[in-house]
Order: sequence, then C-alpha cells, then structure tokens
Amino acid sequence: MKLKDDHRVRILAAVATRGASYQLLRVLVITLSLVILLAVPAAELVRLDLWRGNHLLLGEPVDFVEGLGGFVVSMLVLWGVTFATNIVVGRFFCGWGCPVGYVSRLGEDVRLKKRKKLRWLGAHLAGAGFVGTFIAAIMAWWVDWRVLIDGSLTAKAVVVGVWLLLCFGGFLHAFVWKFGFCRSACPIGLYYRFVTSRTPVGIVFSQQPSPCIECGACEKICPVDIDPKSLGQPVPGPGEESMDLARLAAGADLDAGLAPPGEVYGDAECIRCGDCVEACRMIFKSRPGETPPLRFGRVDRERASTGVHAS
Repeated sequence: MKLKDDHRVRILAAVATRGASYQLLRVLVITLSLVILLAVPAAELVRLDLWRGNHLLLGEPVDFVEGLGGFVVSMLVLWGVTFATNIVVGRFFCGWGCPVGYVSRLGEDVRLKKRKKLRWLGAHLAGAGFVGTFIAAIMAWWVDWRVLIDGSLTAKAVVVGVWLLLCFGGFLHAFVWKFGFCRSACPIGLYYRFVTSRTPVGIVFSQQPSPCIECGACEKICPVDIDPKSLGQPVPGPGEESMDLARLAAGADLDAGLAPPGEVYGDAECIRCGDCVEACRMIFKSRPGETPPLRFGRVDRERASTGVHAS
C-alpha cells in the first residue's frame, strides 16, 4: 500500500486528541540527542575551528590533524552507542533519537494545527527553533561561534549564510522530503538496514487474546510505508511461492523451511517509532476489555508462546 501523507496526518491528529502516550518520551530522547550534540563542542572536548584554526581536543589546543582525529573518535563513539542500541531493538534510533527524523514530525505538527492560526504559528516557531538549534549544534563542531562577535564582516556573513542555507534544507526536509528521506536516502538508516535486522525486541503483532479488526490504521500511519501486521513474516526467496499466511497464523515455525534464514519482512525498514502501536491503542480504546494486537515486545518470547508475527 502506498503511503498517503494525508491519511497519516489525520490519524496522528486523532492519536494526539486521545493522548499520545509516547510523545513525552520521544521529546526526552530527542532532547538528549541534541544535548549530547551540543555538549561536546561547548565543553571544548572536540572542535575543529575553520574560522581561525583554534582546534581543540579535551580542552587543549591541537593542530588540525589531531583535532580531526578527535572528531573521528567522537563520531565512532556516538556510532558505537547507536549501533549497540540498534543491535537489540533495530532502528530504534531512527524512530526515537534522530533529530533529522524528528524534523519530519515537526513538519507534520504544523499540518496538524493548520486550522488554528495561533497553534499553527506556534508549531512553525517550535519547528524553526529546533531546526536552527540542531544546525547550530552541528556547525559548533566546525567553527567557534565567537566568530559572530570577534570575526570580520565577511566571516560573520559566511557563517550566517551557511547556517541559513542548512536551515532551509531543514525546511525542505520537514515539508518536502519528509520520511521519504529516512526510507530511501539516509546513509545511516540504509546502513542500519543491513546490520541490525532480526533484533530480539520490536513491534509485535498477535491475534491473541483479541483479534485484529483490519481497520488499516497501523498501515496508514506508518512513516516508512510498511504493514506492521506482517512484520517478521518470512520473505520468499527467488523462485519460491508466496508466504503461507495460514501456516504462519497457526503458529508455524518462522524458520521451518518457509524462507531463507534472516529474510523476514520489515526487519530492516521498521524504525520502531511506535506510531502503529499508538494508532492500534487508539482504535481499541472504544473496545473495552479487548487487547490491541500491536505492541512493543520481545520477539523470541512472543514467537515461542503465541506464534505471533514479529519484527
């Protein structure tokens, strides 16, 4: 099913109206990411100063080569943290901690509030503030921001011009590229697609104890255009017939000859953002006593006990 942005935004609006349980947690995780990005150059742990060559490493002046080495090590440490996290929970960082992905959500927030002028303006200002801060944090790794006080007119113009240009890129991402960038163009996301699949924690779909009512909300809200109900189902290899859904629904072993090991639907694409889980919870709020079929869970445990489809 091709993703329809207007469908996703309408369901997001309904989820927000009924209380988005993950919103505060997502804001906290994104804030932590931004604070880390800002803190490293602000604490002068690493900075490559392209303005006047005042390169720093652990608070001490160094030459460019040493500073660049510190930058590379810092990037490797940050990469290692996200990689270790994603080994356990898949592309969790993409759905919860990536500032670029969050810019897409801020753009959607503007669309959600377009009928209320003051809230729409507030959403625009919040989004612009986040993008501006995010770009400033990235640039702080490469330039001493005191250039805006002590630098020449030319230096100030160059720094401000680059900041504005990158902020415009953030605007395009929020309102033009959106999650399409995350699906098919983000180099980090594409890398994680190949190295962090078949993780033990993910989005779990189960018809027990309450059956899915096939409302389609989880598919329409998914930012990367996949069907959350089919996560974990084996993908047939070349020349094989289509998946035997009846056997899967009956709890057949996912590795028992249905597909080559490791080839399962959605493992690499799902960013574990939880939007589908929230949409499912929203739908089932009107069905007292029934349990939403979608949730976060341990894949192996759920698979062993209930025969669920899981990512």
